[in-house]
Amino acid sequence: MAKPFNSSHIQFGGQVFNETLLQEFNYGIYSNGTLSNSSRCYLVFDTYRPWIASNGSVFNGTKCDSPINPIATRGALGITFAVLYAVVIVFVCVHLRKHGATHLPLEKRFRLVSRRWQWYWLMITCACGMMSGFTAIDIDRDYLMGTPFILSVLFYWVMVPTTLAAVWETTRHWGSFLERQIMESSPFKLSQEDRRSKIEFYVPLVFYLFAFLTFFLSILRSWNPIRKGFKSAITDPRFRTSAVFSLIALLVIVFSFCVSIHYYKPLSHRIPAKIPICITLAFVRVAYAIACSWEADINPLSIHASPAYVYALGYLPSLGIMLTMIVAGYREMNEDLFIKKLKAERIRLADGEIEKGRREELKKKEEEGLKKVGE
Repeated sequence: MAKPFNSSHIQFGGQVFNETLLQEFNYGIYSNGTLSNSSRCYLVFDTYRPWIASNGSVFNGTKCDSPINPIATRGALGITFAVLYAVVIVFVCVHLRKHGATHLPLEKRFRLVSRRWQWYWLMITCACGMMSGFTAIDIDRDYLMGTPFILSVLFYWVMVPTTLAAVWETTRHWGSFLERQIMESSPFKLSQEDRRSKIEFYVPLVFYLFAFLTFFLSILRSWNPIRKGFKSAITDPRFRTSAVFSLIALLVIVFSFCVSIHYYKPLSHRIPAKIPICITLAFVRVAYAIACSWEADINPLSIHASPAYVYALGYLPSLGIMLTMIVAGYREMNEDLFIKKLKAERIRLADGEIEKGRREELKKKEEEGLKKVGE
């Protein structure tokens, strides 16, 4: 703490300050080497020597959230993951072009944007991951938590509902594509007024309701208490409720997946591996969010949380979901091209049946002709 220098001045770290002037402008000197009046904060140790004028202006001051330390673990991991997200977003754009292209006349029932939404959400998630990673560079460099820390964790939490939305659209559209295949072969097999159609109408509304509530409770809030490092703010009821809502949104995805399996048999027996993999990774991400809401020591909102928890259980599952969808995107055909292939195969089979019928009829006539000749 500061020590008296004379009747009107105090001393701290070899620096002398006018005590009357400090009191006039509500400045205080703290044991962590900072000079602050709650609205402004400056470093006052080593070579950081601010000078306060008689009107309260501070000259030669270095703000407390200035990056004065070297890059550490958070910064290195942040750069690494930001670069990975930047690479991934290129492949996402490639698949958006591949699977979002149309090769058949547009149908009102199966809209083109339906198959594009998963790639749109992945692009948003990649952008948030890049922003979070690049802003994490200065987290360890800043003497006290500042804007880089807030931006990094803010974009980190935005990735929770956007990742869930990408998994949701992947799962939902798989069911929609099964419906399209069935309708292509038998247009009147599936009714539009049954329980299935009502479920598929209301379930998306339920999912996006909880996804929005997750975003609203965790993002649209005051971040000043978090910046100041209050543990009560890191694990407050808003974060806990947000984490629970994200779990409910994930359960809605699982429910939609089960509905598609139930109603679109036998096509639904061929479950693409990407869906259970993505749901599992999303569960890891949500489980970590729930754990963070009750345990501040592993929460990315805490500057003291281990980066191993944050990146292994926070960023890595989202990246794994993206890579899974990208690999699946390379293996899968454009849906319109797949439907055209089914049509061509069905036409070929129909032509084969017609040709077979003609041959049988011709053979029958030949047999009847031979009988008449024999008589």
